Amino acid sequence: MGVKLSILLCFIVATGTLSVVSHEIDWLANPAKRVAPSTVSDMNWQAVYVQALNETAKLATPVRKIESIHAPLHPWFSAEVIYRDKDSLRHRLFFHPTTGEYLGDGRWLNWQRFFRVTHRHLMLPLTLGITIVSAFSIAILALLISSLYIYRHWWKGFFRKPRWRHRQTRWGDFHRIVGVWSLWFLLVIGLTGSWYLAERWGAAAPSTDKGYAVTDDAINEPVMPTQTSLNTMLHIARVQFPALSIEEVRFPNKAGGVVAFQGQASAILVRNRANTIQFDPVSAEAVFKQDGSDFSLHTRVSEAADPLHFGVWGEVQGNTAKLLSKLLYFIFGVFLTGLCITGTYMYGLQVGRKGKSISSKSSPMKNARLTVKSLPNTPFRTWQAALQKVGWVAWFFTSAVITCLGYGAYIYLPFGG
Repeated sequence: MGVKLSILLCFIVATGTLSVVSHEIDWLANPAKRVAPSTVSDMNWQAVYVQALNETAKLATPVRKIESIHAPLHPWFSAEVIYRDKDSLRHRLFFHPTTGEYLGDGRWLNWQRFFRVTHRHLMLPLTLGITIVSAFSIAILALLISSLYIYRHWWKGFFRKPRWRHRQTRWGDFHRIVGVWSLWFLLVIGLTGSWYLAERWGAAAPSTDKGYAVTDDAINEPVMPTQTSLNTMLHIARVQFPALSIEEVRFPNKAGGVVAFQGQASAILVRNRANTIQFDPVSAEAVFKQDGSDFSLHTRVSEAADPLHFGVWGEVQGNTAKLLSKLLYFIFGVFLTGLCITGTYMYGLQVGRKGKSISSKSSPMKNARLTVKSLPNTPFRTWQAALQKVGWVAWFFTSAVITCLGYGAYIYLPFGG
């Protein structure tokens, strides 16, 4: 089963691995996302908000509204503002998190979005794409369980020295040692991916975000707060929810909408939206407060899926722990991608051994031509033998991957549409 699914499974795992560090890839690609950590003291929400209003007012394209402000992911990141234009298309602006200085802009369809949508649903319609990708998590769990049966006494393999005598033992030992060290990762990815599948088909936790505006103006249409109102909200948030470390501020996107401060508090393994305090955008009155530690078990399981799946569970401990947890996931994502490749290669070697065994039992003269064609005694022939066994599935999955990448290059990447 692993060989049959290897091409698409490898693609899904590889894009997931890059998704873990996709924000960092954007940081490398866009100078506007970078600041010197020595110049940053704290996140000045008021300064960034005021400068965002000023910059959007200067744009040639009419701005419909500012959608959200996001604190830096790391001390060397800038603050990010997302706004919508008159056509409801999203754009990004970047500001110094302490001074509010405008640093530049960026596309909504950046590297982070590219890897996210590619990994999450292969750029297919959401339900279809998420179902396909999440179903592979069941395959990962099946491969995990079967490997414990096939690799007898696997617990002895953590520190077993690989043998390098020839290709067969070299790749086999490498595959096994990486596999046993990756068992925990396979389990986490398999379980969280299976949960995404269950959520898509009816097991999703009920929504907990229930704040609504109370003033007439805000009820009738989405209203942006004034600078004074935002300052009042920040003060109330610090008093009423002192444990909240604000990571993002979201502004009303429809009539009756609120200004929501979201971030991390005492609850572990929850997304920023789990901890929030919300305000009427006109009166600055607090209308809703939510602490992730008060959630039901069902909701906590749902909230834990993303931090566990993408390795951002370290964010509650600070920027250093956040970066380390993501780096750990990236390394084991590379390992898992390598397991997909080496597993297929080992299968090709196995096919070659069978071909050699069959040939040796017959007359050498009668089967001379068969031996040359069937025995994959080079890396090329090894891959050829493995892919021949995959059959038409290989062509189908390869076509799907090429189509996905081609469409993504056209739509999402900077040189695209």
